[in-house]
Amino acid sequence: MDVTDRTNALIGILRAGSSADRMAAAAEIAAIGPAALPPLLSLLDDPDPRLRMWAAYTLGMIGDAGAVPALMEALEDTDPAVVKWAAAALRRIRDAAGGCGCRFC
Repeated sequence: MDVTDRTNALIGILRAGSSADRMAAAAEIAAIGPAALPPLLSLLDDPDPRLRMWAAYTLGMIGDAGAVPALMEALEDTDPAVVKWAAAALRRIRDAAGGCGCRFC
């Protein structure tokens, strides 16, 4: 199974799995790394807030700065869980980069 097919199968688990299965799928997607960004970024626009939340969480686990613009938009989501995990993802990306460049980080 190639990376795209594997990512899509794992996203299916994020969409409909149990909490434990979703956690495992998020970890597997994170292990795929930046190659998983495009489908995860598109999930931030999904109608299902739970799926948007898991996408934000998983993007934080990947920690790639390419997700920052979409995560910044997710801070305006109507669902508080999505906002929470988007903010957490942004902090994780910032911390992995050694701070945001301000004098306080």
